[in-house]
Amino acid sequence: MAKRRMRRMNGSTQNARNTGSLTEGFVDQARRASVGMVNVATEAAKAALAATQQVGRSMADMAAPAARRSMAAAADAGRATVQGAGDVSRSMSNAMVDAADNTRESASNATRAARRATTSRPRKKKRGSRRAA
Repeated sequence: MAKRRMRRMNGSTQNARNTGSLTEGFVDQARRASVGMVNVATEAAKAALAATQQVGRSMADMAAPAARRSMAAAADAGRATVQGAGDVSRSMSNAMVDAADNTRESASNATRAARRATTSRPRKKKRGSRRAA
């Protein structure tokens, strides 16, 4: 309230008005410049924020497909590993079954050969080898 009284009192005389108006002009001009600078700084900050957000969006747009490709490659590698392990397991299983079959067959052949070798055959009698008495 004291400022209002001072302004009213300054406006009452012509001499005070002249000196006050010069001072008030400087103050008003400084105030407008200050408000203008604040507005410019605010707009600059808004523009910088918008640009930063756009850069962030662009980076996210580039990063997301790269991440998806990386995940797809990892999934493919995992699938190939599992499939390869399955193939190795099947190959080993088949090889073991074949080895067991071959062992059985060899054992069977060896048993047959041993039986043949140990089994005596009756001798055939020779005809005409008898002496006449």
